[in-house]
Order: sequence, then C-alpha cells, then structure tokens
Amino acid sequence: MTEDQSEPVEEVKEKEEKRKIRIVEQIDNRLAIQGQAYIKGQLKEALSLAYEIIELAKPEDLKSFIREQEDLIARIKKLLKEKEEKERERLRAEQERQRLEKMNKLKDELNQLEYSFNAGFLAQDYEKTEETLDKAKNLLSQLDDSDYAKKWLDFEHKHLKAKVRKELMADAQEIIEQSIKLKEKFLFDDIKLKLSSIITKLKENEISDYLQELEYIQNDILNAEKAYLDKVNKIEDINQEIKALQKDKKYELAISKCEELLKFAESINKTDIIEENSKLLMKLQKDHSFEELKELVKKLNNEGLLLLRKGDIKSSLEKFKTIKGSINFFLEES
Repeated sequence: MTEDQSEPVEEVKEKEEKRKIRIVEQIDNRLAIQGQAYIKGQLKEALSLAYEIIELAKPEDLKSFIREQEDLIARIKKLLKEKEEKERERLRAEQERQRLEKMNKLKDELNQLEYSFNAGFLAQDYEKTEETLDKAKNLLSQLDDSDYAKKWLDFEHKHLKAKVRKELMADAQEIIEQSIKLKEKFLFDDIKLKLSSIITKLKENEISDYLQELEYIQNDILNAEKAYLDKVNKIEDINQEIKALQKDKKYELAISKCEELLKFAESINKTDIIEENSKLLMKLQKDHSFEELKELVKKLNNEGLLLLRKGDIKSSLEKFKTIKGSINFFLEES
C-alpha cells in the first residue's frame, strides 16, 4: 500500500474515534442524569434515559453499556411494578377506610333515626314515624348491611300495622256513633255496609278491640231492620183493610184502623204516610159524622111525622128544629 493510500484510512479511524468519544460523552452525561433520577426515585425518567443510552450504544456496539442498561431496565420495571402494586394497595386501603368511615357514619345516623322512630311510635305519631322511615330508606340505599336492612324492614311493618290499627280504631268509633243516628233514621243499608266493612277489616288485621261491640250492633241493626220491615208490611196490610172498610162505609172500624196505622207510621218516622193518613182520618171522621147525621135526621124526621099525625104539632116542631140545629152544627164543623 502506498503512502497516499494509507492517509485516508488514518483519517477514517480518527473520525470514528472522535465519534465514539462523543457518543461515550453523551452516554456519560445521560448516565449522570440517570443516576440522580434513580436516587431521587424518578424511575420513569431513569427508564427513559436507559432506552436513550441503549439507542446511542448500539451503533457503536458498546455492549457493556447495553448490558448495564438492560439490567437496569429490568430492575426499574420490577421496581415500578412493585411501586404500582403498593400504590394500588394503598388506594384500596384508603378506599376501604373511607368506605368503613362512611358505613359507620350511616349506621350512627340510622341509630339516631331509630331513637326518633321509637319515640314517635310510642307517642302514636305515625306521621313522624313515616317521615323517619323515609329518611332511613335513603340511608339504607347507601349502606350494604343486611342486618340493618332487616331491622328497618321490621320497623316499617310495625309502623304500617300500628297505623292501620289506629285508623281502623278511629273508623270503628265513628261507625259506632253513626250507627245510633242511622238507626234512628232507619237508614239500615248504609249502616249495614259500614259495619260489614269495618268488621271484615278488623278480623283481617287481627284486631279484637270494638269487634264484639260492633258485632252486637250489627245484630241489633238486623233485628231493628226486621222490625221496621214488619211495620212497613203491617202498614200496607192495614191500608188495604181501611180501603175495604171505607168502601163498605164501616167508618168506625176504618177510623180505628187508621189510628192504628198512624201509630205504626209514627214509630218508624214515615212522615209521608203520617201526612197522607192524617188527612184520610179526618175524611173518615167527617164521613162517619155525616152518616150519623143522616141516621139522626131520618130518625127525628120519622118521629116528627108520627107526632104530627097524632096532632102534637108542638112536639113535632121541636123534632124538626133539632134536625135543623144538627145540620147547622155539622155544616159549621165542616
């Protein structure tokens, strides 16, 4: 090889050495920064620098740098994985701590509501207990605890049962009071329906209070209704009898029956029948008086004519005067 040919080779080698030196300097700079990052725990930054160093070392085949960084990458990844796992554990522990703290707070609030519920229940303030139950339901929806859920479900059943009992007791008292007034007005259908309904509800809810009294009233109402209907039927029968007697002009019997009918009507407060038959009684009495007048006039007339035939004019005139007086009295009374 000539001297002229060797010089370029030397230049190439020199350039390669200079380039390698620059690469090593760059790697050394990154190693220094990497070391500080690693010491400070900035593992991701150290990992990023490791990849950069490997990329720099590969073209120059700097195997020691490559192996060193590959080992470091493995260690850092392991450390990052351990760190991430610890962080997950810390987060899980923190979440569990917060969850337990929230659960304990919810339980404390529910315990306070339980006191409020019991106070309202003891006072039979079912509006208060219902309001407390609504608040408890809101808290229970955030609390995953079967014991608390069951406890408050029992409270709700207890509240509903007591509320229904109170309402039914009030209804029973009201119906007992109404039964007297409705019985007096002979409104049996209304009171029978109410009694049947409240008795059924009391039995369904296993409430014995007032049950015996209501059943007694129910039986009394049925008897009263039977007596009422018997009187209504009796009134109708008597009414038919009066019509027949009136037709036969048996006024005394008709008047007696009419008076009997009015007593029945008054006993069951049949004002329309009382009004109608009071007028009929007056007519019967008037017709009866007219029939009596006719008989009297006929009798006196016969007696007057007989006296006139005997020549006793004075006595005969007295008879005719009596007839006139009786007729005038009847007309005045009418």
